[in-house]
Amino acid sequence: MQIPDSLTISGKYYQPEELRQFAVALTQSDEIWQNDPGNFILDWLSSEADIEVHTSGSTGEPRLISHSKLAMLESAAATGKILGLQPGQTALLCLSTKTIAGMMMVVRAMHFRMNLIFVPPTGSPLQQLSADTQIDFAAMVPAQVFNSLNNEKEAALLSRIGNLIIGGGEISRALEERIMVMPNSVYATYGMTETITHIALRRISGDLHADDFTALPGINLSSDERGCLVIEAPKISKQPVITNDIVKFTGQFSFLWLSRFDNVINRGGQKIIPEEVERKIAGCIKGRFFVTAVTDEKFGEIPVLVLESPDMSDAEKAQLLDKLKALCDRGEAPAKVFTFDRFVETISGKVNRKMTMKL
Repeated sequence: MQIPDSLTISGKYYQPEELRQFAVALTQSDEIWQNDPGNFILDWLSSEADIEVHTSGSTGEPRLISHSKLAMLESAAATGKILGLQPGQTALLCLSTKTIAGMMMVVRAMHFRMNLIFVPPTGSPLQQLSADTQIDFAAMVPAQVFNSLNNEKEAALLSRIGNLIIGGGEISRALEERIMVMPNSVYATYGMTETITHIALRRISGDLHADDFTALPGINLSSDERGCLVIEAPKISKQPVITNDIVKFTGQFSFLWLSRFDNVINRGGQKIIPEEVERKIAGCIKGRFFVTAVTDEKFGEIPVLVLESPDMSDAEKAQLLDKLKALCDRGEAPAKVFTFDRFVETISGKVNRKMTMKL
């Protein structure tokens, strides 16, 4: 597979040397957010065979790894085959190109000869676009989708994106219900930096809505002794990728995502999956929240509720905990409530549960 070295940006076609000059200009721009796409394009056009990228910690401690450009192209090709990406279509880059998700939007545009539009990677990326802009393909994090749906102009733009993939964090039940009625093709993604973004998709919108993820072509799945997903993708990774994600298989190439292994709460021998508790109680809580463990003298660990909100009175917390008990099985209901003004996030926008609890 040949490494592409040209790109159409905002309707203008750049041949290799022109693209290099354009990228240099981006790195020198006073608009700081433009520096990162410029740096990535220069890395891509270099003679180096690999691209370095920082992991988010999905398979262990965050670290610097490298992917070959050929493997990144194989990943782009697999996505394009499933979504039907075509030359001349318009793709939107609204994620940081310091992350693999942002990098891969550039690679997909180059590989499929798409027209790439890029905007600042903010919480409301569609704010920068005119109301009549037509986007055929975009990738966003859940917070960007949430913000866009809460603005009339941006919600209209969002619903016209041909294929929208959402990753970088869990999609709440409330947000998923809003996405389900959208007329376009919207997918949740499963993947990580180690697998060059997603290796599986789950349709959210329309009649084809699914609860389980389906692997892309060329991906083989299994589980280890912990019940965690093991990914074999020979064209993308030379070694199997052993994740910390507990899954339930629904078929040879499909699975339900249940939890992170390191999130599981051991309450006196009772294994509690916090994400399952979160789904049960989501209807009672506004705003962002998560369930995690704190140490307990009697049980070892107990589940607690963590809210992104101003502090609550003891009476308000007790009232909320009583409501949650009625929704949960014995022992799995949160025993305490903690509040924080703002959750700690990773560079890709995921809530960092461990660092938040250290505040």
